[in-house]
Amino acid sequence: YGEFWHRAFTVTVDSPNCDYIINCGNNQEASSGVTGVWRQADARVRGLKRVQVEPHLSVTGALSAEWVPIRPKTDSAFLYGVIHRILHERDWRTLCDVRFITEDTNSPYLVGPNGYFLRDPATSKPLMWDLADGKAKPFDQFRDRPDAKPALEGSYSVAGIEEGPDGERWEHAAAVARPSFQLLLDHLATCTPEWAAQECDVPAATIRRVADEFVAHAKIGATIEIEGKTLPHRPVGI
Repeated sequence: YGEFWHRAFTVTVDSPNCDYIINCGNNQEASSGVTGVWRQADARVRGLKRVQVEPHLSVTGALSAEWVPIRPKTDSAFLYGVIHRILHERDWRTLCDVRFITEDTNSPYLVGPNGYFLRDPATSKPLMWDLADGKAKPFDQFRDRPDAKPALEGSYSVAGIEEGPDGERWEHAAAVARPSFQLLLDHLATCTPEWAAQECDVPAATIRRVADEFVAHAKIGATIEIEGKTLPHRPVGI
């Protein structure tokens, strides 16, 4: 799963506005060019903390606030442990950007027993469970509905269809469906920092500390004004 995790969670960090970076192996100070190095240097002077997670001490690691030695090709296990800490050992409902997760990702989409999104039979639109009405609805019926409450957790009996590859289709009169976010919670339930430590040779205490620092610097709920627009301000990156 290493390549999937790398592609899914590696983002371009906005150095001038970032306060905390978890950097897994990218030798930023040697490969990002003069402008990239300059931006990182200015950010460090401003107070950015960069945690460099890699097996060897690169130039970037030497210039970072912290170097975390790790077993090669186990970055995913380290990050699984970090996210387990946030989701299972602490209260993700108060730590995470729940509005963003609910409204701007597919986390509330219901997943059927075959592992595909459960869809409305008439429109094939993905379904979400409305806690306010106690029933499943197509995702677009939640737009502009301040009273709607899409479920992120739980298990529900829902009628719908699943569409797989090559035209596969399953019809369900009453399928057991769970929100995508619930699948994430279930998937990472056993990925404790202790488990991750066995996989990647990073102490469990370090994994927990990095997770806590990342969340503390994320400033959930904060905003920033850029070019006259007020935007969410989440000054962290991976």
